[in-house]
Amino acid sequence: MTIEDLIEHYTANGYVTVPGLLSAGELDRLQHLTNAVEARAEHVTQEDEVFAFDTDTAGNRIIQRIKKPNRIDPFYAALAAHPAILAVAERLIGPAIRLNHTKINMKAANGGAALEWHQDWAFAPHTHMGTIVASIMIDGASAENGAMQVIPGSHLGPLLDHHDDEGFFVGATDPAAFDVGSAALLGGPPGTVSFHHPLTIHGSSINRSGAARRILFYEYAASDAFPLFYKVDWDEYDSRIVAGPSTSEVRCEPNPIKLPFPSRAGSSIYKIQQAAKIKYFADAQ
Repeated sequence: MTIEDLIEHYTANGYVTVPGLLSAGELDRLQHLTNAVEARAEHVTQEDEVFAFDTDTAGNRIIQRIKKPNRIDPFYAALAAHPAILAVAERLIGPAIRLNHTKINMKAANGGAALEWHQDWAFAPHTHMGTIVASIMIDGASAENGAMQVIPGSHLGPLLDHHDDEGFFVGATDPAAFDVGSAALLGGPPGTVSFHHPLTIHGSSINRSGAARRILFYEYAASDAFPLFYKVDWDEYDSRIVAGPSTSEVRCEPNPIKLPFPSRAGSSIYKIQQAAKIKYFADAQ
């Protein structure tokens, strides 16, 4: 698939999947590094600035998320500027790009948690919609191990409600509002990278397989797209420019916005979604 084909598919559907985007050497290094970081959790007794934990179906502690891997090891930070990833991102959100956020969601074997249907824009609206998420499959992703699912065309809107009937933000939307039957599975072998739009509806089931499913997420924003409701440390914020010049100029465009407040939980989507009354994936267990 050429770059033009990728952009055409993304523009029409709100997502695109690119197998083999990482070289064998890059993938090998990513897997070994992530294994090593994961091993550190053995000596961590509770959630900290690096690890978030959950329990599997047998009650064993498992790693749910590795937080901000770009701050953990230089390789994760350098990989965010991978030329092949930025080649797609630049065509979609422009030549000046900031790394907005990173995380590794860890679906452990036999019970890694589901994520309910949601749109990223509901969590982090900016002054314009020049944002995109690149998801690197550290392990292969399939229906059995909880690969991400997306609703093609949902990036065209609307922004769905992610609040409950009491007005609290629960980070999940009612699947009755769209055609769940149209969902596309973003599966692929290790090293596959998928891209999705901030309005694309997506979610994932629990991991029912005997193998882990780990995904490294790089969330990017155009440098002139600024977050609407959280404060930044400018020097640190500016240090995450991965393409083009930095800027303090702000571009504003009219877009649907509903802030993720009030909330009964913190910033973790897993904790926020616990309050959702309708759980499509969790209820399917």
